[in-house]
Amino acid sequence: MARSLKKNFLYQAAWQLLLILTPLVTTPYLSRVLGASQVGVYSFTFSITNYFVLFAVLGMSTYGVREIAACGEDRARRSGVFWNAYAAQAATSGLVLVVYIAYMLVFPQGGFVVCLVWGMWVLSALLDVSWLLFGVEEFRIPTVRSIVTKLASVVCIFVFVRGPEDLWIYCAAIAGSYLANQMLLWPFVKRYVGRAPLVGAQVWRHFKGSLRLFVPVVAISLYVTLDKVMLGAMTNMVQTGFYEYSEKLSKMPMAVITAMGTVMLPRMTAQLKEGNRDAALDLLERSVWAMLALAFALMFGIMAIAPEFACVFLGEEFADCWLLMVVIALVIPVISTTNVLGRQYLLPTQRDGLFTLSVCVGAVVNVGLNLVLIPLFAALGAAVATVCAEVAVLVAQVLMTREELPLGTYAKNALPFAVCGAVMLLVVRLCAGAFNAAWGFSVQGLVLEILVGVAVFLLLALTWCKATNNPHLQALRRR
Repeated sequence: MARSLKKNFLYQAAWQLLLILTPLVTTPYLSRVLGASQVGVYSFTFSITNYFVLFAVLGMSTYGVREIAACGEDRARRSGVFWNAYAAQAATSGLVLVVYIAYMLVFPQGGFVVCLVWGMWVLSALLDVSWLLFGVEEFRIPTVRSIVTKLASVVCIFVFVRGPEDLWIYCAAIAGSYLANQMLLWPFVKRYVGRAPLVGAQVWRHFKGSLRLFVPVVAISLYVTLDKVMLGAMTNMVQTGFYEYSEKLSKMPMAVITAMGTVMLPRMTAQLKEGNRDAALDLLERSVWAMLALAFALMFGIMAIAPEFACVFLGEEFADCWLLMVVIALVIPVISTTNVLGRQYLLPTQRDGLFTLSVCVGAVVNVGLNLVLIPLFAALGAAVATVCAEVAVLVAQVLMTREELPLGTYAKNALPFAVCGAVMLLVVRLCAGAFNAAWGFSVQGLVLEILVGVAVFLLLALTWCKATNNPHLQALRRR
């Protein structure tokens, strides 16, 4: 049942590319129609609801993929694993849904209507079976349906969101797409599993396995989501709105890098299960090379265009976001590396405890620094805390894998792309001075900056790869 790694990556890359393009289309409109304060309310309520969703699915999005992938071609075994694991998920999700309803009725942050529409997202967690399809390396079906529901939500945003009072419609468009996406996957379940009896001991085993991987999910959320909740509680919704868009825009390119991690988890699990460790490590080295090459291009690219991008793209109200974008962009190569070391190596090799410990280190660093820095520097403090947290995770995972993986080789292979990115940054900023002198902060100047950056980086990177006859590039072409 193993499918082409390249095709699976292309499916995920297409979906992740849409995730990049969607904010590029909707953000300029929403930043002006809703305003910074309402964007802050959206970010605050989204973050709170996200915690209900996290508790609803526990760690099943990772645990489920790994367990299904480990079944290989054995349909009967896969069926038993799926239904017993889903029973554990359904029990947890149902309980969380009841708690969410109580929260909505008693303490509705952002208003009852906003909480009501976010409830669709919590309900979608009960129906989530995407981990089954990812586990059998079927990425086409969930990708196509995700694209359809995402495009539908974009249409709803432009048609129905007309002013600050339409915030609930914006939330409904997002939450509704999550729910529709999960509902559309269920007709395909029977293609991969048959009937299987529920066994209490097995349901409990899967619950415990999912719970073990829930700890890192919560820890990661502490430096991905909780910072927005803390900003909203400790400062104001305007600062939360600034941080929301700065983080979203700086991390948008991470979507393509995330696609690689999503595709690699079931493949690495299957390779290691079959005893093909050498092939798995070779695949890992190519993965980290490709991800860091792209990561350095994206990090330096965002830094290069941030001053003009924030003003032109978001509007004058968000002009100060450029510094936040520069700071947050630093996490791109860091997260890319931890994606490889953590999700593509520690998890497939059953090192759940080490993976959990590494992200818990990041969570402690993030929360501690947020408590100190947010009162002093508001959104900028949260951005610095996030970078420090991601670096802490990286340091922990490097220490954990330094005797098993050729980390020095990984760094050596990536260094030339960091140099290419730094040169690109300098060239773009020099050109930006000329463009701004001619037109001020303008769309045409921003577009030219992007084109110059892409051209410079590609020229330098491809020249380097050709001059050194880089084997990783040749291997990727053959996949």
